[in-house]
Amino acid sequence: MIAVGLLVLSAVIGIIVSSSALPVAKALITAWIRFYTAFAPPDSRERRRSEVLRDIYEQINSCREENYRPSEIAPKLIYRWVTGLVSDVTWCASFVPALTAYKIVEWSSSLRHYKIPAALVAGVAILGLMNYGFFTSHNSQSFGTWFMVNTICIATIVLLWKHKHPIARRIFQAWMGIAMAGGVGIMVWMTVHFQLYTSMTFKMLMLAMITVLPTMIVVDKSWRQRLFRGKWWLIPICWAPIIAGALAGSFLIAHSIKPLLEMWEVMGLFAVGMLIVYGLIALGAYALCWLGIRGSANGLRLVASGIRRLR
Repeated sequence: MIAVGLLVLSAVIGIIVSSSALPVAKALITAWIRFYTAFAPPDSRERRRSEVLRDIYEQINSCREENYRPSEIAPKLIYRWVTGLVSDVTWCASFVPALTAYKIVEWSSSLRHYKIPAALVAGVAILGLMNYGFFTSHNSQSFGTWFMVNTICIATIVLLWKHKHPIARRIFQAWMGIAMAGGVGIMVWMTVHFQLYTSMTFKMLMLAMITVLPTMIVVDKSWRQRLFRGKWWLIPICWAPIIAGALAGSFLIAHSIKPLLEMWEVMGLFAVGMLIVYGLIALGAYALCWLGIRGSANGLRLVASGIRRLR
């Protein structure tokens, strides 16, 4: 019984293979014709395709007139296709340099008109700062540390680049939340371990930071929309009690508001200095990106010119 079933199955498979051999062979040859003629100009491409397809159908009709079965015609087509591969490649080889030069010129034009995104500038600045700090450090750092630092930087750049994507935005926000929580934890540990809370300067710094932290909420559009719903007059109303409380705390701790004002002044000068420094770094990163893109565009044009001269 099993033997009979195997014979029937093999017969069915043989019928399917023999009936589909010719369509498969025609599909393979047609796909190859479309592939290698794609390198030619439209006129030569269509002329070559029509000639080769007409020759194939003439061969099929000739074989059918000689009473060949489809399963016997397919090997003949495959044999003729294999033996003609060299001539096909030789035919399309003359068009490859021109097409390559044309595509390179297109890429060059696209690069010349490419608008440098802010994420690319930020990424170059981050990578540059991280690697500069790594290589100028006096401590002996291993390759693993360098690789980990650059991996984290590149991951951050990718998240910034795809910040509009919901998943990337959530990952970035979670990452920043973890980093902020870790930073706050380290600050709390250092405060308790080194007893920084006994210092007057530390107390004034905490009061000044309390009044400055709402700036992050005001600057961030999403948080501003969630809390204030576009009502700007709510911002000073909510901020005024925080500032008043900080001034009252300074008066209670130091019996004067002058230390708090001086701390605000120091923080303002520090912010201006950081803005200038990071502005210069961002300007340098932008110039580097611009030079890299323009240099690549000009280099592609030179490559295209060289290919055309070789022809």
